Amino acid sequence: MLMKRQRMLISGVLLLCLILQSCHRGSIVHRKLFVPDEFPTLEEALKIAVSGDTIIVGPGRYSISSKGISITQEKLTLRSALGAKETILMGTGNGPVVSFGKDCQAVFDGFTVMGSDPNRECPLKGGGILCDSYSSPTIINSSIRDNKAQFGGGIYCAPSSSPSILQNTISDNQATVLGGGIFSFHASPKIMKNRIIRNTAHFGAGLFCNADKALIQNNFIVENKALHSGGGCSCIDSSATLVNNTLARNHASFGGGIFGSAGEFQVLNTILWGNQDDLCLIDFKMLSRPRFSDIQDADYLGINGNISQDPLFIDPNQGDYRLSPESVCHHAGDSQKMYNNPDSSRNTIGAQGGPEAFTF
Repeated sequence: MLMKRQRMLISGVLLLCLILQSCHRGSIVHRKLFVPDEFPTLEEALKIAVSGDTIIVGPGRYSISSKGISITQEKLTLRSALGAKETILMGTGNGPVVSFGKDCQAVFDGFTVMGSDPNRECPLKGGGILCDSYSSPTIINSSIRDNKAQFGGGIYCAPSSSPSILQNTISDNQATVLGGGIFSFHASPKIMKNRIIRNTAHFGAGLFCNADKALIQNNFIVENKALHSGGGCSCIDSSATLVNNTLARNHASFGGGIFGSAGEFQVLNTILWGNQDDLCLIDFKMLSRPRFSDIQDADYLGINGNISQDPLFIDPNQGDYRLSPESVCHHAGDSQKMYNNPDSSRNTIGAQGGPEAFTF
C-alpha cells in the first residue's frame, strides 16, 4: 500500500513538472531593448538581442562602425521611436551600413540609412542595405539615401532573397555599375509604395532586375538617371511584374523609363511620361508588351488598352507627381476586378491606382 502511494506521489510530481515546463514555454516574454537609454549603441543592443526581441532606437545621429550593422537573428524588430527623419544611421565603413543575414526575417522600421563620406571606397554590393541569400526582412517607413556601391547603391537583394521593401524613400544613391536605387539579382523582392528618386547608375538607375521575380507595385519612380539604359527600371532576363507605377522624368540613352531585354516581365496600369525615351524593349516576348498604360512616346498606342495622353500631374516641377482630378488616367486601367481601386472602382493608371493604391 505504501509503495503504491509512493508511486502515485512520484507520478503526481512528474505531471506537475511537465505542466510547469509547458507553462514556462508558453509564457516566454520577448524583451524591449532601448537605445541609447539602456545601450549606448545599436551594435551593443544587437549583441544580446535574440529572436523575438524588439530594439527601440531613440532620435539621434548614430555613427555605425566600419563593419556595419549585421542582423542575424531570425525574427527581430528594430524600430525608431520618432521616425526616419529623427533617427539616422551613418555608415563609416566600406561595406553596407545594414546587412540582413541568411534566413533573417527582421523588421526594420523608421530609419534613415546613409553613407557619411561620398569619397569612401565603394563597396561591391549594397551601399545602404544588403539582403543576403534566403533572407526575407521587411524594410519599411525608412529613408535610404546618399549611399554608393558597384551593385545596388541603395539596396542589394541577393539570390533567393525575398525582402519586403515598403513605403520608403530611396533617393540620391549611386551604383557605379547596376541598380542605383535597388538591384534585384535572382531574387523575389516585394517593392511597394516607395518613392524611388534621383538615383544614378550606368544601367538601371532606379531599379535593376536581373533574372528575378520582383513585384514592383504602386511606386513613384522619378528623376533617376542612367548613363546607358534603364533610367527608371531595367529588366534583363527578368520575370518582374510592374503594376500601377508612375515613372516620370527619368533619363537614359535607351529606355529612360523602362529598358527590357528577354525574360517575361510585365508592365500593367503604369504611367510612362516625360522620360528620355519612355520604353525600349529588345528581344522581348509578347507578354512584355505594356497593357493599360499611359505612354507619352505612344509605344503600343491602341494595343492592349494603352493610351498616350497627358496624365496631368499636379506639380512635377515641385516633385508632385500625383494626378489632378481631371487626369485621363482615372479609372482607365485594366477593368478586371482584381485590379480595382480600394473603393471598388475601375483601376486608375499609375501609382495612385489599384487595390494597393499609394495614398498621401
